[in-house]
Amino acid sequence: MRSIFRVMGMAGLLAVAMGLTGCNNSLKEENARLLDENAGLRDQLAQTEDALQSAERQRSELASEASRYRQQVQDLQSKPAAQPQRTGFEGISGVSGEARPGEMAAVVEGDLLFDSGKVTLKSAAKSSLDQVARVLNSEYAGHTIRIAGHTDTDPIKKSEWKTNDRLACERAMAVKDYLVSKGVDSKRMYVAGYGPNEPKGSKAQSRRVEVVVLMR
Repeated sequence: MRSIFRVMGMAGLLAVAMGLTGCNNSLKEENARLLDENAGLRDQLAQTEDALQSAERQRSELASEASRYRQQVQDLQSKPAAQPQRTGFEGISGVSGEARPGEMAAVVEGDLLFDSGKVTLKSAAKSSLDQVARVLNSEYAGHTIRIAGHTDTDPIKKSEWKTNDRLACERAMAVKDYLVSKGVDSKRMYVAGYGPNEPKGSKAQSRRVEVVVLMR
């Protein structure tokens, strides 16, 4: 009888041992899973921290760049506006003074100078050309001068000059001859006819004679 109880006791102990072994295996497996999960979370945390550091560097760089741009804007705003370069032809009726690279130009309105299709100077134009001549002799003495005739792009229909190129040249010649009569040395002037090849914003603006002083 005792032997039976002893065998039953040993069987029970064996069952308990086996149960404990199974439980221990389960704990090991759970522990391994938790360790893997913990390692994954650490990796995610490290990646998140790296991303935050990268974002902070970018934020700092953008802030520095924005600060530089603000300073540039302030510097530009603090600078006085550039004043147009004086040509000497300002204030002359029908004449626009233009400062160009290497040139100073008096742009004379064609409609002030001539009737349509004509090359004879109007009386009203002579007062303006008188002032242009004075500026050429006082402020630009010794400089070479180009007298350039320009027309609009409309084809010639009613004029003794059959093309815009011829009309432009004759008008430039008329202005040159008048400036010579007012004391501008003819040896420092030459004529160019551009015809319709350099139009401006409107037909009226395109019809012009440019008295261009070469500053080189």
